[in-house]
Amino acid sequence: MDLEQIQHIVKYVEDNFHRNIPIEELEDIGCYSYRNLQRVFQNIFEETLGAFQKRLKLENGYKKLIYTSDIVTDIAFSVGFESLQAFTKSFKKQFQISPTEARNNKLKIFESFLHDVQNKPLIQPEIVYLNPIQIYYQSIKTSNYNNYEIEKHWDKIDQIFHKNNRVSYYGIIVDQPLITIEKHCRYEACVTEYPNDKSYLTKEILGRKYAKYIHKGDYEQIEDTYRMIYKDWLLKAKLEFDSSPVIEHYLIHDFDTDEKDSLITEILFPLKKI
Repeated sequence: MDLEQIQHIVKYVEDNFHRNIPIEELEDIGCYSYRNLQRVFQNIFEETLGAFQKRLKLENGYKKLIYTSDIVTDIAFSVGFESLQAFTKSFKKQFQISPTEARNNKLKIFESFLHDVQNKPLIQPEIVYLNPIQIYYQSIKTSNYNNYEIEKHWDKIDQIFHKNNRVSYYGIIVDQPLITIEKHCRYEACVTEYPNDKSYLTKEILGRKYAKYIHKGDYEQIEDTYRMIYKDWLLKAKLEFDSSPVIEHYLIHDFDTDEKDSLITEILFPLKKI
């Protein structure tokens, strides 16, 4: 079983985590028995397919609790639980707090992350609608979005597209690292031209409204920009983010220049659909 088949399985579960997925559907996509799929998946991701799907339900529920004002019961149903009671029980087992406590104490999630930005200016977003685009991507596991791991992956991509000005580059922050444990955090490196490599999958991204923030300079400092974004969002509390992933658009990237101060990254937070 190759990486391409596993990535297809991951994408299918991500797209369908809110419903019961029959074993036969996964076998059709992976072209292997469910037992073999489970074995390979667990070796790579250190969790079973069932645990992966349940985690996606709970983590997306958590994001909806802190990002939106949606009714908790509606959130429970939207992420695939049959009742509020079932959602509450599973949520409490996973995060050691109830959904209501998570919503009422959302500042605590960001407390340690924001500890050193008290005196920094707020960062203002631009609200934009971005047309959908087709991208080709590879997914990697990264320990809490470790920059070294991500840059090492982009170095491989640079060897394919070096100085190709027609290509746009995006990064998808698949998980919320303040919620997802470090070893399960995933990142998707995306390009807008086919790299002639079957291990790259394709999908459509964008096609909705975003709060667009700008990070200028080295990627080593991008975490500071995220701190300012969350500070701005928590203080204003006017924007409701969606639970889908944050997207980074590398507008001027280190394939273009050796001057780190010249790098520009658009950080796109998806807004809740009304």
